[in-house]
Order: sequence, then C-alpha cells, then structure tokens
Amino acid sequence: MNEDSGNYIIRKMRISFALLMTLLALADAGVRYQITTSWNGGLSGTFFVKPSQETNGWEFSVTFNKQVTMEIWDAVIKNLATATTFNLDNQSYNPKLSPTVETGIAFVLRYTGDVVPTFTFNQGTFGSSTPAITVAPTTTKPKTTTKATTKAATTTSATTVCNTKSKYPYTEVIQKSILFYHAQRSGKLPASTKQKVPWRSDSALNDGKDKGIDLTGGWYDAGDRVKFNFPMAHSAVVLGWGILEFRDAYESCGLLSDALDEVRWATDYLLKCWRGNELYVQVGDGYIDHNYWVRPEQMTMSRPSFSVTPSKPGSDVAGDTSSALAIASILFKTKDPAYSATLLKAAEQVFRFGDQYRGKYSDSVPVAAEFYGSSGFIDELAQAAAFLNMATGNSTYLNKAKQLYTQGSLGSTPWAYSWDGKDAAVQVLLYKLTKEAGYKTAVENFMKAFMPGGSVPYTPKGLAFRSQWGVLSYAANAALLGLMAAKNGVQQTSYVNWARSQIHYMLGDTGRSFVVGFGVNPPNTPHHVGSSCPPCNWSQGTACPACGWDNLSAPGPNPNVLYGALIGGPNQSDYFVNDRSDYVTNEPADDYNAGFQSALAGLQYFVGKV
Repeated sequence: MNEDSGNYIIRKMRISFALLMTLLALADAGVRYQITTSWNGGLSGTFFVKPSQETNGWEFSVTFNKQVTMEIWDAVIKNLATATTFNLDNQSYNPKLSPTVETGIAFVLRYTGDVVPTFTFNQGTFGSSTPAITVAPTTTKPKTTTKATTKAATTTSATTVCNTKSKYPYTEVIQKSILFYHAQRSGKLPASTKQKVPWRSDSALNDGKDKGIDLTGGWYDAGDRVKFNFPMAHSAVVLGWGILEFRDAYESCGLLSDALDEVRWATDYLLKCWRGNELYVQVGDGYIDHNYWVRPEQMTMSRPSFSVTPSKPGSDVAGDTSSALAIASILFKTKDPAYSATLLKAAEQVFRFGDQYRGKYSDSVPVAAEFYGSSGFIDELAQAAAFLNMATGNSTYLNKAKQLYTQGSLGSTPWAYSWDGKDAAVQVLLYKLTKEAGYKTAVENFMKAFMPGGSVPYTPKGLAFRSQWGVLSYAANAALLGLMAAKNGVQQTSYVNWARSQIHYMLGDTGRSFVVGFGVNPPNTPHHVGSSCPPCNWSQGTACPACGWDNLSAPGPNPNVLYGALIGGPNQSDYFVNDRSDYVTNEPADDYNAGFQSALAGLQYFVGKV
C-alpha cells in the first residue's frame, strides 16, 4: 500500500469516527442524523426531525464551523451561496410535521479538507455535549394556502388546495423527478441548476458547430450523453401534457413554475433544431459515445449533428417535435405570450414539414436505428394534429387527426404507449376532443389489456409486465393514460385505482422503492455516468478526480445521488438487484420519468376525489 492510499484510509477513519460521535451525541435529541454515504470532502445524509407539537409551516437554521455547500430537497435554502449559515424553510408540500413521526430531510454536504464540519441546529451544538434539540413550530406562516389557479387557454379556472392525504408524498416525488431532469441538462447551465445539482456544470457547448449552428441545450437521453430528439421530444410531450391535464395539482402544490421551467428547457432546444426546411434530430453518435465513461463536462469525443430534410425525411420525430412545441405554446400562452407565439408558429411549420415529406427518421439517420429506431410515423402525425387543434382551435387539425387515425388503423389495441408508439395517446386525445363513442371504446380496450385479466402478464406482486426493458415505464405510461381517461369521465374509479396500484409499486409497496433517493431501500447504483463519477465541486474551481471505466464497476452506491430517477425495474419475478453495469434494469431515461411524473401529477389531482 502506498503512502497516498494509507492517508486516504486514515482520512476515511477520521470521517467515520466523527460521524459515529455525532450519532451518539444525538441519541436522546429531537433530531436524529443519519449518514447515507461519505467521501473525502463530502457526505450525504438525512435529518430525522420530531417536533414537540404538530407544525403547519416550519423553519430553522444550521450554522457550520467552516464553509460548506449544502444541497437539500425537502426544505428551501433561503441563502443559495456557499456559506456557514443556512436558513431552511419548508417546501410547499411538507409544512406539517408530526410529534409522533420522524420526518426525514435529506441533504448533501461538500467541503474542503478531510475534517467533517461541526454545526449547530437551532440552539444545540452537534458534539459531545449536545443538549436535547427540538424544532419549534411556527404557526404564523402556514404554507398550504388557497391559491387562485390561472389556466392555459383550453382549461378553466379553479381554486384548489394541495391535498397531501395520500399513502405516498406524490408532490415530493414530482419535485425530485424535476430534479432528475436538471441532472440531465446539457449546455450552459443556469445558476439554479448548479445549486440544485452541484455535481453538474456546463457541457457540450460546441454542439452544432460541426454544422455551423448552435445546438446547445436539451437533455441527455439516459445514463449516456447523446441527445436523441425522438425520445426527448416525446418526453417533453408527456411532461407538458401532464401539466396541461393536471395543472391544478402542480399549481396548488407549488410545483408549476419548476415544471414549466423544465418543459421550456427542452422546447428552447427543439426550437434551435428547426432550421426552416431542415430539422436536426440528434447530437452525438451512440456508437462513439458508448466507448467512453466520462463526465459530460469533460467530453472530448466527436459529437456529430444529424438532421432530416425533404430528401431524407423524418415524419415521426417531426410529429413529436410539433406536439411538444404545440403543448408548450398552450402552457406559456398567458405566462409569456411572445414565446407562446414563437412556439406555435414553429409547431405548425414542423408539422407541415413532417406531413409533406413522409418517412421514418431512423431510415434517414441510420446511426439512430439501433438506439431509437422508429416503427412508423402516422401515430406521431395524428398526435401532433390533435395538439395543434387544442393550441389553435382550428378544426382543420382535428379533421386531419381523424383522417390519420383511420389511415393508420390507430383504433386497434396498441401493444403499449411509449416513445415509439403513440396510438393509445391519440385515442385518449380524440375522445377528449370529440367525446365520440368509437374513441372511448378504443381507450377502454387499451386499458383492459393492461389491467388484471387482460393480455399483459403480471408479476407476483402486481406489476403489469409488458416488457423487461423499461418495464416500469410501460406500466407508468399506461397508468398515465388511465388517469387521463378518468379525468375525462371514462371508468374513473377503476382506472384511478389501477393507476395508483402501479405507481405505488414503484414507490415502495413491495418493500422497496424504484426511485433513486426516495423511499425505502431505493436503487443506489443507477447506470448513469455523471452520477457514478467521484464528486466534483465545479463552483470552487478545484481539479476533479478522474472518472473512467473503473467507476462503472466500482463497489458501493453512486457518489452523486441521482434524485428522482425512475430506473428500468425488476424482472418478471419482482427480483431486482443494484448493479450499475446492468443497463436494462438499472438505467434511468428521460422518457421513463416523463410518464411516471405525469402519472404522479394525475394521482395528486385525484387525491380526495377517488
């Protein structure tokens, strides 16, 4: 063992001893402090708080004896810069703390040196002489106040309160899902993203330069660093549609602004991809990208840009791009009218482009075929026409959607709803827009296939098992469409209850969570490059530890917690094991979280109703 290795072990021992003393000192206090992971220069853990009486709004401060950077998700940090004192306030979804139940507040600390900082929590010092600590309730500033809801153009106004009487805290998981998309961001990151996910920084700032244009921004697809626009646009569609349908849930629980910001991150990029008579559909080559295990911030490999044109068409990705832009135009119509108009203009142009020059994008861009090959494009065009009808009120688009529905035989029972298959979504959309019985029957047939007794098999513990790769996403997507149908009056009770059973499976009903950083025994080794690399504090300008293939096979949890990520999922026997190298079961993806997050919003909408 060399000297550096010996010093590292000694440092780790110091950290472990300090944490042990902290835990012992707090044994009789009103706050319990538990470490999840530690490393030289940082740690992640949870405050478990038990107040002396029930709270309806709370706040406290933490003061450290040295400068640290803190990430915390179940509280709002009032001061965002690196500091010694952090004033923490409750989130909109968790103002109530019970004196009979410990409430967990997860956090990550980063600091320089190998000495764990000591700190005070209210008036108690975390050390050998720590007195009993309680969190004093603040009854003067309740957070769950009634709000007037400002709706998109196609919805009506309402007054709602965030109802938190559900088995799982849906709003907490939604917030963490939004945080996952922050971790997926490419390009020049705003300060807010760097504060929320400090192990991420600017990346891929030269995207598009091979074509002389700016294609920065958007989301990386999954655990890698390619920007595949087909699933990315689909993800933006599903997230935006969920906000459109379940806006009350987002707004009443204080999540609307963050959710809209994430949709806009995607649509800003998609607008850059539309070049008049050419649509860029991918940045990065999956074959090249997958030869490297390196942080996106430190990429040096080639990142070519690929487009579809009239002579090399891509109606499928054009349809999804149009849908994403059309939905966003509705969402931002009141908030930012100029941006909304830009989105709608581009959405109509891209739709005409995709409809006039027909073909599958993966035939025109063969490098995409193995990763996200398309099976057809009529469903994407029909979906885009339906959303354009919603955005414009122009019946021509509705008639077009109906025509494409017939042309593509979209009324038959689809295999699933996914990034490649939108038939089931079109069925729900056309029923919403027309209330015609034929579309309702198609929706019911799709749901019947996924519900118990249908054609989709089940695991012993109750998960609809459509396919091993992305099994949780198929169930979440079907749950979302069931909730959409229920909101529009179709078999409301049975569809909501079934959707709840599927999402609750993912949240922990089997004894484990499948969402990183949430619930009991969550996955902790997601197949995700950035999350697996040693922590790098970009804001302090220090050199980053090396990251390479050894980090793929390194033992233990990922150093950076990829909060909110829904991973692939278990096998048909409900078996799952943390294995970073298994990308089928352990990898997250943008499209996985999209259906999952929107289904959570749907369940939140129905809390207290069904």
